[in-house]
Amino acid sequence: MAELKALTPKQEKFVQLVADGNTQADAYRGSYNAINMKDKSIHNKASELMAKVEIAGRLLQIKEALSNSALWTREQSVNKLKEAYDIADRPTDIVAITKELNAMHGYNAPVKMEVEHRGSVNIFVPEQSEDE
Repeated sequence: MAELKALTPKQEKFVQLVADGNTQADAYRGSYNAINMKDKSIHNKASELMAKVEIAGRLLQIKEALSNSALWTREQSVNKLKEAYDIADRPTDIVAITKELNAMHGYNAPVKMEVEHRGSVNIFVPEQSEDE
C-alpha cells in the first residue's frame, strides 16, 4: 500500500474507534469536541472524514493488520463446534454445543441486566435515521 499522509491525533483516534466497531458518528463524538453539535452535523462531519483518502487508507491498514493477526476466525469457531457436534455422544454435549452456536449467531433472547448506581449517569442514545 502507498505511503499515506500522517493523520492528526484526532483523526487517528477517529479511525481507531471506527476500526473497533463504533459507528462513524460515535467515533466522531469520541475523538472531536462534539458536545454542542447536532446529530446531523456530526453525521456530516464524520462522513466528510471518511471520504478523505488518508482516513480510508488508514482504516484499511488497520483492518488488514487485524485480519492478518486473527488467531481464530468466527468461521473456524463454527467449524470446530460443528465437528464437536458431529462426534458428540452425550446429549448434554449436544445441547451445550447447540447453545454456543445459537449464541454466536445471535439467536438468544436479550439478557435483562439490573444495575444499581448511586449518582448521575449520562447515557448517549443515538437517533435513528428514517432509513433505519
